Amino acid sequence: MPNTAVKVVPVATGILRRSDGRLLLSLRPEGKPWPGFWEFPGGKIEANESPETALGRELWEEIGIRVRQARLLRQVDHAYPERVVGLHFFLVEDWEGEPWGREGQELRWCQPWEIPSLRCLEPNLPLVALLQRENLPSPPLWLIADPGRVSPDRFLPILDQVIAAGLRALVLRSKTPLLPILREALPAWLAKAQEQGVAVFWNGLEDAPHSWPLAGLHLPEGSLVAGKIPAGPFGVSCHSSECLRRAAQQQARYAFLSPVFPTSTHPGASTLGLGGLTQAIANAALPVIALGGIGPQHLVELQTAGAAGVAVLSGILEAPDPASAFFEYLHAWSSSCPNSL
Repeated sequence: MPNTAVKVVPVATGILRRSDGRLLLSLRPEGKPWPGFWEFPGGKIEANESPETALGRELWEEIGIRVRQARLLRQVDHAYPERVVGLHFFLVEDWEGEPWGREGQELRWCQPWEIPSLRCLEPNLPLVALLQRENLPSPPLWLIADPGRVSPDRFLPILDQVIAAGLRALVLRSKTPLLPILREALPAWLAKAQEQGVAVFWNGLEDAPHSWPLAGLHLPEGSLVAGKIPAGPFGVSCHSSECLRRAAQQQARYAFLSPVFPTSTHPGASTLGLGGLTQAIANAALPVIALGGIGPQHLVELQTAGAAGVAVLSGILEAPDPASAFFEYLHAWSSSCPNSL
């Protein structure tokens, strides 16, 4: 019988990252497969050549640099119509020389969140999502803080307690106009939170004043569909892979994906489950934060699924002791095997 096994073509790929966080892309020229697509530079690993050796040779031949140090980020097989490519992605932050297109190809330095808006080869995009995680708050445990869920006099004190316990990522969500007492107190509170290293994203019925020291905005999925995209950093609430794709193309910095598990507020809603979450994350071009029915007992399997973090509302905000509840999530996340670079 004929040998029907698919031959895998091994490839070494270099992700050059400058000190300002920009990554180097190369435009595939005419005469090569997939012309007009952007990719990270690299090429085929020759027989009896290690991936590291091939990386150094290819980057010299393609962009005229000498690699001083490289670190393997991920190894993945990707099936194109004409072949299967075994990609070895290396992060390169130490090199000699200034990159230039030795083969006449165009080069471009881009921030990670800018890359999904370009016409890129598909297997490069999950690496963009992986590297974008470094720009997110740490620890990657997000609190959705809705002042309508607790009494007004307890809202900011609860947030202070959870910040003292280690919270560094917060979406301030208000589905109704803010009470005057809270609107008056928020500017000073936000300034203090910023000094403590807390990234606060606004998701409100009203537009946030420009004077508020926010990390950015958090948008509902409908804003993407309507084309209401802010000029600065933003995240998005998504419920499907199509929304994740659209959010990445619009240069969102992260996305919440929900519901992963059943929730008390939407008991009859269909859920992604771990399988749906894993599949969505595998193809996403931006960091995905899992949301919906998540308790500390879920964090190991959510990390295994590839979640860049988790977001919680009632499990922390409405807990009898919010600081202790947050610490329980933090301990569970830190005790798991982290998806670090």
